[in-house]
Amino acid sequence: MTRFDLGEALSALATLAVALAAGWVLSLTGLPLSWLLGAMLTMIVASPAKLPAVLPLPVMPWVRAAVGTMLGASISAGLWHQLGQWWVSLVIMFGVMALGGVINFTLLRRLFHLPRMDAALCAMPGGIAEMILLGEQAGADQRRVAITHALRIALSILIIPLLASLVFGITVSKASAGAPVQMTQHDWLWFLGCIVIGVAAGRWTRIPLGLMLVPLVISAVLHVSGTSGFHVPPAVSVIVQVMIGLNVGARFLGTSLRAVARVAAASVAVVAVQIALALGSAVLLSTFGGWDALALTLAYSPGGLAEMSLIAIAMGREVAFVTFHHILRVLFSLFLAPPLLKRLA
Repeated sequence: MTRFDLGEALSALATLAVALAAGWVLSLTGLPLSWLLGAMLTMIVASPAKLPAVLPLPVMPWVRAAVGTMLGASISAGLWHQLGQWWVSLVIMFGVMALGGVINFTLLRRLFHLPRMDAALCAMPGGIAEMILLGEQAGADQRRVAITHALRIALSILIIPLLASLVFGITVSKASAGAPVQMTQHDWLWFLGCIVIGVAAGRWTRIPLGLMLVPLVISAVLHVSGTSGFHVPPAVSVIVQVMIGLNVGARFLGTSLRAVARVAAASVAVVAVQIALALGSAVLLSTFGGWDALALTLAYSPGGLAEMSLIAIAMGREVAFVTFHHILRVLFSLFLAPPLLKRLA
């Protein structure tokens, strides 16, 4: 059993308070996902400043399960009819992933002179934990892979909301305005039940992304079947955003500015290619196919599953569409990476 550390608990509470304050300041600008951005920047600044920032790790599984539950609550009854229409965008997404991977691998090899294994792992838009694990097995530089993917997610979270505001004219005030959300006692029981089951699934099963997927599916079934229609109040959404932001920023704790600087240029290049391809293909599809350009941009972007899905909620986009694409993106990278790395060895 882990011993309770009062000093660490107080540091975690202080970190949360500062993150909430930073998120509140950014929320005044109208940026989508401002609470997440504020928390993430709090952690990123804390590391080089040597501030005693602490991420409450025991809470994070519950937060990820809450994200899955929130995503499931955003899925409508028309999902099954929509799935059959998404195959075009999925095929294009896989093509964009492959093209981006080839461009970035070549870029990392020729311009930044990375070893083959490092370049391959840094070029893939897969989950950060999975890429680090594969890097360990393949003998790649784990630190480089970890920092590159942490920067990929952090930069995506910073850039995508700005793109939404500048290119599409979307702000959080326009996207999420609506009637106040009220939850009954039964709604809270359903909500908490989904979270508990999600944490249990993440702990005791080997389902990929089970910590988020299991509560997402249960919550979606509850809503589609009409068993429950709960929608999470804004205050809960804010807390979840802040915790996810802290989690993203915490990947930079203990990392020196020198270590980040060594891979920063390569990471910026990788993200620039991935976002340019995502935005370009989204605009083409929306122009010639009538698709929602912003939803496509979110679906094709190189950010994390939880982060991009939360942005979709904040901007009033089709959450199921964005989430489904990111789940398949992560699984595609996960299953494609081992044979590809074996061939490069």
